[in-house]
Amino acid sequence: MKGLRKSPWLLLAVFILVLLFRLYTRHLDPDPRIRSQAGSQYWARLKVAAPRGFIRDRNGIALAISTPALSFFIDPTLWDPGNAPLLQDLIPRERLERISTKMEGRYFPIARKVDPPISERIINLKLPGLFWVKETKRIYPQGNTLCHVLGFCSIDDTGLAGTELFWDRVLFAPPEGRIIAKDAKGHFVDVALPGHTLTADNDSLVQLTIDSRLQHILEQRLKEGMDSHRAEWAAAILVEPSTGMILGMASLPDFNPNVRTTFADKESLRNNALSRVFEPGSTFKPIIMSNLLDNGEVSLDSTINCQGKIRVADVTIHDIKAHGKVNPISIIADSCNVGMVTGVKHSEPFRTYSFLKRCGFGDPSGIELPGEESGLIMPPSQWRGSVPATIAIGQGIGVTPLQLAMATASIANGGTLMKPFIVSEIRRKGGKLEYQGKPFAVGEVMSARTSQLMREAMRQAVEKGTGRTAAVPGVKVAGKTGTAQVPGAGGYLKGDYTPSFVGFWPCDDPKYLLLVVIGNPREGDFLGGKVAAPVFRSIVQDMELIS
Repeated sequence: MKGLRKSPWLLLAVFILVLLFRLYTRHLDPDPRIRSQAGSQYWARLKVAAPRGFIRDRNGIALAISTPALSFFIDPTLWDPGNAPLLQDLIPRERLERISTKMEGRYFPIARKVDPPISERIINLKLPGLFWVKETKRIYPQGNTLCHVLGFCSIDDTGLAGTELFWDRVLFAPPEGRIIAKDAKGHFVDVALPGHTLTADNDSLVQLTIDSRLQHILEQRLKEGMDSHRAEWAAAILVEPSTGMILGMASLPDFNPNVRTTFADKESLRNNALSRVFEPGSTFKPIIMSNLLDNGEVSLDSTINCQGKIRVADVTIHDIKAHGKVNPISIIADSCNVGMVTGVKHSEPFRTYSFLKRCGFGDPSGIELPGEESGLIMPPSQWRGSVPATIAIGQGIGVTPLQLAMATASIANGGTLMKPFIVSEIRRKGGKLEYQGKPFAVGEVMSARTSQLMREAMRQAVEKGTGRTAAVPGVKVAGKTGTAQVPGAGGYLKGDYTPSFVGFWPCDDPKYLLLVVIGNPREGDFLGGKVAAPVFRSIVQDMELIS
């Protein structure tokens, strides 16, 4: 009887052991058909780039957008290295070499954010072990245009330069999680990770004050001027002097943010408009003369006799010619060095230094872009010997084109230094206003009377002085030429010059101010009136045609 009672439990124990054994063997050594089907399936968890926000100009024209693109990768356990040659010329060479040999692991990327024509060719190959995922790619529809202002992104859509970097916290969207699956029939499934929802279109916006129509004119004419003189670099800034609003900003050499190989030349990545420090030369004279007039150190009745050169400490400063009898107006119109040097003979260095600082020199302007330089201005304790005289003619001081443009704008607008701004508004995802660019007066740097006198002097410079080549028929242009030597380690470099021209129009009530700087021309002339002023004129003429 005891044996009969024990047998059911014994049989049950044997049954459970057999069942466990079968489950064990099925998992470790499944049916060949199951192994075949499982081997044809694939899944992986990936992080892919999400769309960035938009960058547009003041008229709503798209300057930077995110478009769909495909990224490709392989599973080395399913990949046949013999198929690698089929991808020749479709993926980067170093990736092609890697997948031509046996590899470890389950994931190896071969091409990121491929454009549709190439991605379609890759997909149509239908290669086992090859997978793809949908991402977004940053596109700049206007190519090189405004490249230094816009900047560019990393392959993962993180801002690295320009507006893309400065406003990355608004434009950037975190990467999205994906499960990428391929079933036994070869169909792909691209779904969000559990608990996550796919990011909707990113409608965050950076709207610039730039007018694309004017920007194209600026860049085209600047490039023509740079190329015709075989110059090393160039910059141009178009600003509304009454508000400080930047309407155009160009820098050469440039690059194409859509083509990453163009990033190799580091000089091409420099935004010369705000990071190039140069000696301004005679374009600086109206600013210094404004200070002399306001301080009463010179008056309209002041006259001197320019004989073409003047000795200051151990330096002789020359003019192009002997100008004869000149007053403050003709000193500016004829760009008389002797007149400027004579005017600052009794200036107090600390007071002049304070004035230049109030004009924005020696400090970043605070424009909404990265990479702005402060410029170079010696402390007044070092203004000994010929230093005050050389600064009066725009040598011995380093400025950026942006600083020079904004300081001259104070002459054009009646005496107020305006803070430059290049962003109209910033909106976060969903349309919430984050930031709005507005005119901001930094301070009064000269009297309205003095600014009026300097406007008249600069008008005469264009009508009958050194700036005649900037004159535009039917347009009342006022401006000033500049031709500066370039400093080096042991003094000024022989044969290197920085010609420039800054002007505004109409001179009675200026609507625009434009600065053109050409760096180190190697062919033709080197004077501001022969190199930069004609570029200024061509830009104004083109702008008048579309206004």
